[in-house]
Amino acid sequence: MKLVDFLRPLLRRMPRQSIHLLGLLGAGWGDDPAWKSVKPQYRAYFDEDLECIVTVDVSEWGGRSCYYWARFWDVSHQLLLRKVLKPGDTYIDVGTNLGFQSMFASRLVGPSGTVLSFEPNPETFLLLSAHIAMNRIRNCKLHNVALGEAESEAVLNLMETHSGTATLRAVAGKTRSVTVPVRRGDDVLRDTPLTGKTVLKMDVEGFELLALRGLPETLSRVSIAVVEVTPEWLAAQGGTAEQLMTLMKELGFTALIPTLEWTMGLFSPKLHFAPATPFQEQTDVCFVRDVAAFHQLG
Repeated sequence: MKLVDFLRPLLRRMPRQSIHLLGLLGAGWGDDPAWKSVKPQYRAYFDEDLECIVTVDVSEWGGRSCYYWARFWDVSHQLLLRKVLKPGDTYIDVGTNLGFQSMFASRLVGPSGTVLSFEPNPETFLLLSAHIAMNRIRNCKLHNVALGEAESEAVLNLMETHSGTATLRAVAGKTRSVTVPVRRGDDVLRDTPLTGKTVLKMDVEGFELLALRGLPETLSRVSIAVVEVTPEWLAAQGGTAEQLMTLMKELGFTALIPTLEWTMGLFSPKLHFAPATPFQEQTDVCFVRDVAAFHQLG
């Protein structure tokens, strides 16, 4: 047993930025040699933010960070969802992984709202399905497919560090690969009612431009879209960040960049938004249809 196991009850009460202590206490990170030989170990915990029971593999750095901290690490997106989602709204989660954001959104949109989740990794999809079932979430519909520009099949490369880094682009360091179905998002969602305000989140490890190209009809019904944009990964698929930004502008969206500000020490984070400027590093971009109305939310 490691020091971090004894301190876990204390870590659960620490501020969100305390996640950086985990590596020092023995929880390690993706390249920690002490954890590379550890076989899959699944542990469950109760996430107070999600109000859900979650099961993670602590042999992966992503699973360890969530288990020992007892919270999902993406503070920014949770703050955004608290700001924009209301009962009766719709949340489309493209690249759901284990379902952290889908479970969080499910509570915010309530029984009258809808969550539509897309996760192509068949192994991850099993845990995602278990999370939805064990937490008795009834407003979430799961799709075990990838989204792309056209219907096809593609090779999904699985990485050893974190299930959320599985990708359809060619990468070095993959441990395994699996062939998965690819569907056009519009074909899947064309007949699906999108109630209330519709918010889309997309994090598909470099496949974002191709996925968005298959969603023009759906995006016409979306008010807010949060897309992870990584220029290097888009280039591996033959695209650019500029093409993605132009596509969203042509579809009627204005691009904003969210930044996180920590107030009152580390205990009270706040989210701010500024007009997007050119960037070269991985960036979450918030695309909104009505900037004035967006700032009035929350």
